[in-house]
Amino acid sequence: MKTFEETLKRLEEIAKRLEDEDIMLDEAINLYEEGMKLVDFCTKKLNEAQNRIKLITQVKDGKIETEDFK
Repeated sequence: MKTFEETLKRLEEIAKRLEDEDIMLDEAINLYEEGMKLVDFCTKKLNEAQNRIKLITQVKDGKIETEDFK
């Protein structure tokens, strides 16, 4: 399984290749399809990370309270 960072790097490579005027149509379509799958993966990872982020607040009696990040 690739990491978020590896996936983002691959997306950058795809974007550069798609900007090339000499790219063949079939290759462009295949790269676009791969890119869309990678975007979906990155979006899911970002959503998972956002759901895990917590704000930690010190309460008067010394206990730590957490709440979802907004």
